[in-house]
Amino acid sequence: MNWKVKALLQKTLSFTKLGDALNHIPATLNKNYHYNVAIYQTYECIRKFSYCSIDLSKNKTALDFGTGYSLISSIVLSLLGFQKIITVDITKDISFSTLKKQVHYLDHPEALKLIVSKSIYTKKEILEKINTIKKATRLEAVFNLGNIEYIAPYTFKTLYKYSKKIDYIASQVVLEHVPREILEQLFKFKKEVLQKDQFCVHTINFIDHFTNPGFFQDSSISEFNFLKYSNKYWKFWAGNSIAYTNRLSYLYYLELCKKENLKVLDFIGENYKEKIKLEVTQIHSDILRNYNPKINIEDIMKYQRGTLIISK
Repeated sequence: MNWKVKALLQKTLSFTKLGDALNHIPATLNKNYHYNVAIYQTYECIRKFSYCSIDLSKNKTALDFGTGYSLISSIVLSLLGFQKIITVDITKDISFSTLKKQVHYLDHPEALKLIVSKSIYTKKEILEKINTIKKATRLEAVFNLGNIEYIAPYTFKTLYKYSKKIDYIASQVVLEHVPREILEQLFKFKKEVLQKDQFCVHTINFIDHFTNPGFFQDSSISEFNFLKYSNKYWKFWAGNSIAYTNRLSYLYYLELCKKENLKVLDFIGENYKEKIKLEVTQIHSDILRNYNPKINIEDIMKYQRGTLIISK
């Protein structure tokens, strides 16, 4: 299906109060949706944490940036041994009914094995904690059990209140939805917050989301199709609260780290789907203005996804 059909639908929905929730419904119609979310969030949470050397036997606090519709990552961080988890988003999208369906899979052998491999708790202790969460009858009880603070909408002013307590910051395919000016604030915040032996791990998706699998997927276009258009043209089609992506590559994030004097411990680039080549001559000049003119332009399309590991 042509990407503009989905773009037009999302643009229309963005004018309604329930727009984002309605946009999210098609994904939930998959009968395995809650299982897939629980396993995916658990795997990605453990994977990102495994890149760090954090001693959880000491009192540690994690900031989960971009909660979305699932609290699984925050719960897993608690099961690993973080004593406090702060999870933030721009809108309040967590529901208790959804959480109950996803928590059901936390003791699935696949998820449990991952958690046990990195947790300071024994398998028995983890199962006891999961069972207690399963018995919770309201969202606030889950927050209390996991020592989770959910802030939505958040502000950086609020985050600075916790600045001396944060030991670990993580996000999962969130930063591509964050405007440049907010990214700059976030990386400045990290510069001021991070101390020695504290880490940030961000997994970022760099591709055009209109190529993502699903009923509305446009399989005829390059995964970097959105690089072809001017800022004005792309804003018309996708410059709304539902469809927005910043169209930035890994190069921009590395430059942002350099600007804020943040140490890049590693960047792990990935290409996880078949590529449909986009010629460099098709990249719009508005895109190129985001980068140093000396870069190899092809590098903008080098990775579809990547994990950025930062320290001080």
